[in-house]
Amino acid sequence: MKEEDQYPHDHPEEQTIVSLLSHLQHMRRAVPVNYQLKADLKKQLLQRMSELELQNRKMDGIAPQSKRKKWARIVVAAVAAVVVAGSLVCLQKDVLTVEAKGLLALPAHATEEQVDIDSTGNTVAYLAPQSVIRTLSLEEKKPLSIALPPTKGEYKALAWANHSKQVAVVEQTAQQSRIWIVDIPDQTGTSSSRLLKEEQGVMYRSPTWSPTDDTVAYTRIKNGVEEIWMSSTVSFQEWKMAEGSQPAWSPSGRFLAFTKEGNVQILELRTGKMKVLGKGSWPSWSSDSNLTYTTPNGHLAEAELDEDRLVAVKERDLMSPTDDQIVRGNWASDGTQLLLVHHDRQPDSLVISLASR
Repeated sequence: MKEEDQYPHDHPEEQTIVSLLSHLQHMRRAVPVNYQLKADLKKQLLQRMSELELQNRKMDGIAPQSKRKKWARIVVAAVAAVVVAGSLVCLQKDVLTVEAKGLLALPAHATEEQVDIDSTGNTVAYLAPQSVIRTLSLEEKKPLSIALPPTKGEYKALAWANHSKQVAVVEQTAQQSRIWIVDIPDQTGTSSSRLLKEEQGVMYRSPTWSPTDDTVAYTRIKNGVEEIWMSSTVSFQEWKMAEGSQPAWSPSGRFLAFTKEGNVQILELRTGKMKVLGKGSWPSWSSDSNLTYTTPNGHLAEAELDEDRLVAVKERDLMSPTDDQIVRGNWASDGTQLLLVHHDRQPDSLVISLASR
């Protein structure tokens, strides 16, 4: 009997390996990377290789040396594909692409707190003169202009809710500070505002919503002391959470990131455990285990968590980066779009760009 008849080339096991390798190559070319698919395929491949190895051990040893060499080449190719795919995944995770550079330019006196991105990453809202919120949609929908309550002071900060069509807005006058909840107009064009919180002799800054949109956290400044307070949008109860500023909830609500004395820290709300990540400002979560923040040199750093421990902190690379230092990076709730705020000196303005994975 000929060797090719005894050991046919179109063996089902070989086809399985080839099929899995084909899926891996397709996955390497996919953008964004489907990490779960990659993990599942790798698991299937390793499991099938183990099964084939066990079958070969049970053989009578009649397989020719050339057949064993052929299987060795298949195994080596499979392992190489897994290694390459893993390397590409790591590379792509480390790079953010700036897709909408210079999407919006605000006056130089504007601040990074006056702009935010909605949960889908499709619409940007910003505070404009004459007590107005304006929106800019990436889906070419009609921009909105939302009138805010008249004030003798100034509207300082804005934060978009995670799920509801609402924004929290901070108003500051010479005597007091207020937080308003503003409804984004529906198809009928109706909108409304309600007062959540007001206090004399203090300054409010950096509002942010809880994952369930039932609480707003914010920075409260009195006599130069920065504290993080929370106010329920349902019961209107309020309480102090920590000393610091620029709060940011993790998507699950387990952690609260903030800055204190120039350091980015993470507080586990259930246990009170605290972690210091490093020098920086404006933390923002892209997932329950990853957050970015702005370093003192104007770069983005990313911290990775594994359960309750810190795995790594490293700077993130930007493809098609801006030439200016980044002031703030703020993730949309879905974790795919990143709002970048940076200063442009020619002309002097605050520039808004969008990046994605």
